[in-house]
Amino acid sequence: MVSHPCSITTTLPTNKMTPEQIRENLLDFIASNFLVERNDIGLDKSLVDEGVIDSLGLTEITAYLLRTHGIKIEGTEMNRQNFGSVNRIVDFVVRKRAN
Repeated sequence: MVSHPCSITTTLPTNKMTPEQIRENLLDFIASNFLVERNDIGLDKSLVDEGVIDSLGLTEITAYLLRTHGIKIEGTEMNRQNFGSVNRIVDFVVRKRAN
């Protein structure tokens, strides 16, 4: 597993983060780990189709979600419905934390 330093700029426990805070931290992670400008990341556009990440990048995002939110992701959950865009990832995190 590839490990990247990631700074989360929040004073709230991750289970108390709002969807907006989750989104901001995810955008920070993507920008710093995949060398893309935050403004170039479309919230509703596919990170894969836009060339921001590849399949390895998707794996890194799932590892980030496990580290920061304690979310375990099943292979069947790694699909466009849950990981199709930044906003879909945020919605997925919110749903998983609610369970």
